[in-house]
Amino acid sequence: MRNPLNRLNVGIITMEADPWELEKNFKRLEKYTREAVNRRADLVIAPEAILDGYAYGADHEAEFKKLASIAQKIPTGEYIKKGAKLAKELKIYFIFGFLQISNNKLYNSVVMFDPEGEIISTYSKVHPKNESFITPGEELKITTTDFGKIGFLICSDRGVTDNFSTLGVQGVQIIFLPMDGDGGPENIDALRYKAMDNHCWIVVANTWSCALINPQGQIISQRYECECVTLQRIDIYTYLFEGNETKTAFSDTISEPRRKFLARRPDLYKPLTEPPGENSYFDSEGQPTLKEIKSRKSWKDNLRKKKR
Repeated sequence: MRNPLNRLNVGIITMEADPWELEKNFKRLEKYTREAVNRRADLVIAPEAILDGYAYGADHEAEFKKLASIAQKIPTGEYIKKGAKLAKELKIYFIFGFLQISNNKLYNSVVMFDPEGEIISTYSKVHPKNESFITPGEELKITTTDFGKIGFLICSDRGVTDNFSTLGVQGVQIIFLPMDGDGGPENIDALRYKAMDNHCWIVVANTWSCALINPQGQIISQRYECECVTLQRIDIYTYLFEGNETKTAFSDTISEPRRKFLARRPDLYKPLTEPPGENSYFDSEGQPTLKEIKSRKSWKDNLRKKKR
């Protein structure tokens, strides 16, 4: 690990990709990434499914075989290698969304490279609502980086408060939230309370909007535009600790707002871990229920009608 960073310049790419057009999408992604670096970005993040254009949710004719043909393996996929090469060349942290294939299963995933082009984190969406053939991820994990502890959620994952709490109790300091969908002011406003509750930064990279929210729940930046690069600074050292000391993200001291996690009563939270009821979209193993299957069919039917 290099010397800890107390300040991070984040380049957020806002871009709507074309379904199935991997090469075209990556070239546009590369163009915007270089623009962000020219503006002195240390880290660049792009939206959900930016590589494949969210084909499994945008094309009513999408089938498993066709999706599998464009899905990327980690770390050997063509565009995973290109992403690693770009991160190394530009000496940045680099995050983007893509369709992953592993053990003949498809996942809505993101990958994060370090400035040496090494993969330091991956994450698969745990609530792939209305996403045909997509298997839910099985982990809400924290990755320790040079600028603190980070975690990921993707788009509809933000709708379940427990996802944020699970990252928060692990000490997350920045949650990266790539999206392709609802990202209007009401959604950004709701995320303010997630940031406050878990005392973390939240970085939103959507196809038509972006936002940066600090641990106090203040919206530092929000922008609504389809094709742009937004650069914002995260002052990682702005965590107040007991005695009003200012420490870096790597301090072992527990910040005052985080002390509430020490007051947790896990013995009372059993209902949160009970298997989902019959009206849930996913079963206790994370697989789509009949309700979710019907919802996916309805989603495809609506897409089909729009194409007419």
